[in-house]
Amino acid sequence: MSQEQPRRPQGQDPIKYGDVFDVYGDLAQMPIAPEDAAMMQSAEARVLGKTQPGGASSVMQSAATRNEQAGLVGHQDVTDITGDHGVTVTETKVPGRRIITE
Repeated sequence: MSQEQPRRPQGQDPIKYGDVFDVYGDLAQMPIAPEDAAMMQSAEARVLGKTQPGGASSVMQSAATRNEQAGLVGHQDVTDITGDHGVTVTETKVPGRRIITE
């Protein structure tokens, strides 16, 4: 019996950055790839001490997993923009608030 992953019906698009984040330009049209999610998880853990439930990295991981299971991206794929520029997570503390930008 084959252990092949289920595939999305032909003609369906992968989950893209613009589908889940408020982004524009070329990035909005790029599929979320597994290595993109891994980079974001690493950046979140480095800055915040752990990945945030419901945060950008968990959303990206879910989207990348669905894209990979559907056969729309490969396990080691990385988006050109992310691969060239990386990802960043910053934390800014102001009186009474903590602002996280990813």
